[in-house]
Amino acid sequence: MTPCRHFILLLLAFNGVAGRIHNIKIESDRREIIPLANFGLTKEGFIDFHVKSLQIKDHIDAKYGIVVESSQTQTASQYVETHINICTPESIANFDKHPKILNLVLSLDENESELKSKDMQKYGAAEWDISNLILTDLMSENQDAPSDGSFKVNYSSENSSYSFRFQIQVKAEEEGQFTFYFYRCPSEPLSYRSIVSYLFEANIIAKNGNSYLSAGEKPLTLLYTAMGVVYFAMFWVWMKVMIHYSENLFKIHYFMVALVFAKFLACILHAVDYYFIGSHGTPDQAWAVLWYIIHLVRGVLLFISLALIGMGFAFIKHVLSYNEKLILGTVVPLQILANVAYIIIDSSEEAEMNYGTWKKILIFVDLLCCGAIIFPVMWSIRHLQQATERSDNKTTLVLSQLKLFRHFYILVVVYIYVTRIALKFIEVVLPFQYAWCTNFMDEIATIVFFLITGWNFRPYVSNPYYKLVDEEDVVEMETLMVESETLRNRNVADEDMDNTLA
Repeated sequence: MTPCRHFILLLLAFNGVAGRIHNIKIESDRREIIPLANFGLTKEGFIDFHVKSLQIKDHIDAKYGIVVESSQTQTASQYVETHINICTPESIANFDKHPKILNLVLSLDENESELKSKDMQKYGAAEWDISNLILTDLMSENQDAPSDGSFKVNYSSENSSYSFRFQIQVKAEEEGQFTFYFYRCPSEPLSYRSIVSYLFEANIIAKNGNSYLSAGEKPLTLLYTAMGVVYFAMFWVWMKVMIHYSENLFKIHYFMVALVFAKFLACILHAVDYYFIGSHGTPDQAWAVLWYIIHLVRGVLLFISLALIGMGFAFIKHVLSYNEKLILGTVVPLQILANVAYIIIDSSEEAEMNYGTWKKILIFVDLLCCGAIIFPVMWSIRHLQQATERSDNKTTLVLSQLKLFRHFYILVVVYIYVTRIALKFIEVVLPFQYAWCTNFMDEIATIVFFLITGWNFRPYVSNPYYKLVDEEDVVEMETLMVESETLRNRNVADEDMDNTLA
């Protein structure tokens, strides 16, 4: 079986669970609180929460329940997970931002069980008038819920399991980002030897009107379609430029046109993915696999193109140094790892134990790649600065190249800061229904970056970036790089010999 087929099978294995219809299964998880799902809910929508089975197989005395949290921003809706220990609700009082929390505690009994709301305001939670929530007990015959937020819990003696189901709708004043958690609070701290054994299975369906998309995701289908049209226009213009200046083309120009085309495909496929999620609640498997493949290709092409431009490969030199080869050999595998992490995150449920780990890996590896591509630009600037120290007739050309590289360095740093850091801060303060704005700003930043980079390094004759000083300088540079690498290999061999003799 070829590596390509292995990769496609890997994508198929991960795909199929992402969407807005959540099928969650948690078994013997030692975490006290587990995030299940989050959704931006408007007055036209509803959230159907169905716990199909809760089987408690151990004999550990513990309290079980469901927490519903509401916030007006998308990222700030997870205070319970990141700041508050629901097992010790007194911790809410020590938190400066008091979230709205609906704590539904399970009272488990074979004869009479119920899911009852616990007052969290006395612990410091924000005031939340439950009467503004339209709660429906789908397990009861009349499908009503008492005003105090209590729900019926069914017990099955066949498999000793509990089940319940309720639906949440909101009035206009209670629209927000809703996050659901399942918690299990032991009465005493567990030792590492304690055996935890339980099974929790739930199905969560969230919908806004006719769409399964969250309030902040509704415009994304149209947004990515429009961005795809823009990238296709950029691809068409770049192709025209390449045809017109065909005698001045270098390999990097083919990488750049391939990158823009890959970005066009990625936007269109992303729009298709959101269309299927909005229409059916889950992505179409075939389209999702295509989207993941193009997303991977786009990421690799982006970092290879930026690295090669920064190295000046094929323009001011024809041989890469050892360090530059090392950068390329590091960035490409890291980008593949980052995209694998993204695929796992995008196709997994939040409740899965490794979800948070892969999210941290994605952030770390992506920032590592961004930092790595800055080094070749810095090395090229340093080499050009050394070249300007020679007082000859070539200094003017070298200064022009140095100025261009400095501009490119600043451009890359600003692009990384905006897309990887600044947008995260903006996401924190944006209202939940405007979460799509961060995607829009990310695409606008990418388009501006592509346009400026394409303009600076377009293949026209007078571009100082493409002007080699003369053939003797090229030969001298390549000779020095070859000699330097030969000397380095000889030193490594000598060290290995000394270690062997020792």
